[in-house]
Amino acid sequence: MKNSFNLEILKINKNLTAEEQETFRQKFKPLLELSGIMALCLEAKELYVEFNPILFNLDSFKLLLIELGFPLKLELVRV
Repeated sequence: MKNSFNLEILKINKNLTAEEQETFRQKFKPLLELSGIMALCLEAKELYVEFNPILFNLDSFKLLLIELGFPLKLELVRV
């Protein structure tokens, strides 16, 4: 059976302390109820997001993370 979920690794712009990680894990609990999101795994330098790409918009999720004060590393796109 083919896995239809995507895994995205989002970089963080600083190393999170254990306390900061726990704080963000608590903030992220309600996000697990979003349609299409399968799992979140937070580490000191990265946030792993497993999601269904048909039901979930990753760009909107990134904006939500920024609104929550998460130190997401933004990558500039050159055109």
